[in-house]
Amino acid sequence: MSGSIVLDHIVKTFPGSSDPVHAVRDVSLTIPQGEIFGIVGFSGAGKSTLVRCINLLERPTSGHVFIDGTDLTTLSDRELKRERRKIGMIFQQFNLFATRTVFENVAFPLKHTGLSRGQIREKVTSLLAYVELEDKASAYPSQLSGGQKQRVAIARALATDPAILLCDEATSALDPITTSSILRLLKKLNHETGITVVVITHQMQVVKELCHRVAVMEHGTVVEEGDVFDIFARPGQAVTRSFVDSAGGETAESQFPACAENEKLLRLKFFGDSAREAVISQISRRFQVDIVILSGSIETIDGRPLGQLNVKVAADEKKLRPILEYLRELKVEAEVMGHA
Repeated sequence: MSGSIVLDHIVKTFPGSSDPVHAVRDVSLTIPQGEIFGIVGFSGAGKSTLVRCINLLERPTSGHVFIDGTDLTTLSDRELKRERRKIGMIFQQFNLFATRTVFENVAFPLKHTGLSRGQIREKVTSLLAYVELEDKASAYPSQLSGGQKQRVAIARALATDPAILLCDEATSALDPITTSSILRLLKKLNHETGITVVVITHQMQVVKELCHRVAVMEHGTVVEEGDVFDIFARPGQAVTRSFVDSAGGETAESQFPACAENEKLLRLKFFGDSAREAVISQISRRFQVDIVILSGSIETIDGRPLGQLNVKVAADEKKLRPILEYLRELKVEAEVMGHA
């Protein structure tokens, strides 16, 4: 199994009633084999169009799509059909056949593959066991919960042993508990098989729980890309910051209590070992200042701890300066938020 993806200057333009609609504007991405890669953006950002360009469900207006070094945009229809077997896809609305049983839905991609009935039964049974639905083989989609339907869709997508799995808003229709169970299944699948997973979502919490790297899209372009930890720790673009804030439940500055003239609001970020240090008590003792913790959190993102505290410090500009210098020595990032 391989599964590397290279998108080279992808452009996708649709005809509009008056002007053309530029859904994707010159996007280039490299996704190595075995990575879980997130593409996040608000509605209309172009993320779903971009992912459909990966398997050429949408043919790019210009640019090239390489899967394991093969340029899909140069293939004949017959060659493309063969290459698409390397790419499974799951959707927000599951796209199951309502009149077919769970078994028949999973078996559907195996038609015309040359497998015998016995081999198909063995494979489908194994896939249903993997997604923990072996007891639902004879059920119909209408008899399943949303999470169960998505597990059937995942099993069906895996039927052809793909190297790549595309997930287009695959958890958007699910409740938080069911979403977490599907994300655990995808993570398990990636870990055990090495399949490359591309996740399209507008939920940064999904990216935080699942992905290794992420690209942020806005108006058809990638405005920021990097390791998930780095994106959460130091978002560089306003749209990225809004996504990060929504995932972390970050308190807006306007919600903090009012500060006196000689008080300052600080937003502190702790990385690695500093996330476990008693930084606040150190500063309070060292500089003889009162510090009030307004809100905070610590979480593990892609195996690394990231902490944040919003604090009110009883210090004027002169007294604050050495405190900020000391925080830098401790490798703690501090943002002065001014007066609430």
